[in-house]
Amino acid sequence: MRLLNLARPLTLTLFVFFFSSIALNAQQPDAIATVQCVQTSALKFINRGTLVEEFSFLIQDFKINHQSELNNLNIKVRYCYETGITESQYPDFQLILNDIKNFLNNYPDEEAYWEILNKELTHMVLQKYPMLSSITSEMQVSPSAMIPFLRSTTVTRQRFRPFGLDSKKNVSP
Repeated sequence: MRLLNLARPLTLTLFVFFFSSIALNAQQPDAIATVQCVQTSALKFINRGTLVEEFSFLIQDFKINHQSELNNLNIKVRYCYETGITESQYPDFQLILNDIKNFLNNYPDEEAYWEILNKELTHMVLQKYPMLSSITSEMQVSPSAMIPFLRSTTVTRQRFRPFGLDSKKNVSP
């Protein structure tokens, strides 16, 4: 017999349990209730869980002329891979890094808010790299002569999937 605390995260997936009693546990004040369980040996499964693969990198001290002055950016990029991609489908992060730098250096609207620039950057990456399921870009803008405040924008974009359809190439607007 085991005692399980319901106040803490609990995963009992793919096991069958019989709940024999539920009682308040006065010895653990943070506990809501304690459940006494008996595990059956009739059904046992191995739960490998859901695979989520992430990769991240930092572009540090990236200089860009934007909003009428030279700005210094630190950009943390984190992305998740599509489930089930083959080894040959993993992109070299340096390709993504270079695409981001190229995108920023050639962004047509020099007066755009940082949030818009960041949103468009995530859109470009997901469009170009179909093996990615999502991307998060945290763009930090250092204080400058015109704006003496540290500011940042974070954008997370996930690939759009209509219910029941395989749409690895669809990117949410």
